Amino acid sequence: MLWRIVRRLLAVVIQMLIWRPVVSLAVLALGLGLVGFIVGGTSRPNLIRSSLPASTAPSAVGTPAMPIVVQTAPPMTPPPAVDQYIKGMITFNAHLMWQALDQQAIQEMVSQGGSEQALQQRLDDARQQGASYDGVAFIGGYPLRNGDSYLFYVVSRRGFAGRGVADQVFFVFTVGPNGKIIKIE
Repeated sequence: MLWRIVRRLLAVVIQMLIWRPVVSLAVLALGLGLVGFIVGGTSRPNLIRSSLPASTAPSAVGTPAMPIVVQTAPPMTPPPAVDQYIKGMITFNAHLMWQALDQQAIQEMVSQGGSEQALQQRLDDARQQGASYDGVAFIGGYPLRNGDSYLFYVVSRRGFAGRGVADQVFFVFTVGPNGKIIKIE
């Protein structure tokens, strides 16, 4: 049974290496880090404590330092507003993108001289220059305690870094409790 799980994981990793190089590189790095932590972390626990600053090191009377807990994010489905924004982006439709934004984000863009019409003009210019999208990958999301959430994407595109040049960029969407996009990084 364990061999089947290992075999399946290897198949998934190999498939990701072939089809999604950026995603696979991140997953591979995380996997190697996790394996390194498990192998090195359990056999040499003092290594972690000795690298902590003096203020968090165990006291002289033997009180252990507070351990750092690493958690994985719970599975998350992107809110409709983010899907709408992505759809607007890949179809060069500023109206869809603008409608996905929270009023706070719209006010901030307007205060910096932005508008839905200016966004549409930039999208039209990019399309006329031959820009296109090859793919969008949702990496994952993380809900915050204040009700906001972060959503991570990698976008494969062409023609933005130069005529016909393929590149990949990442987006981090901050979505408010109302499901609308507050910020895009």
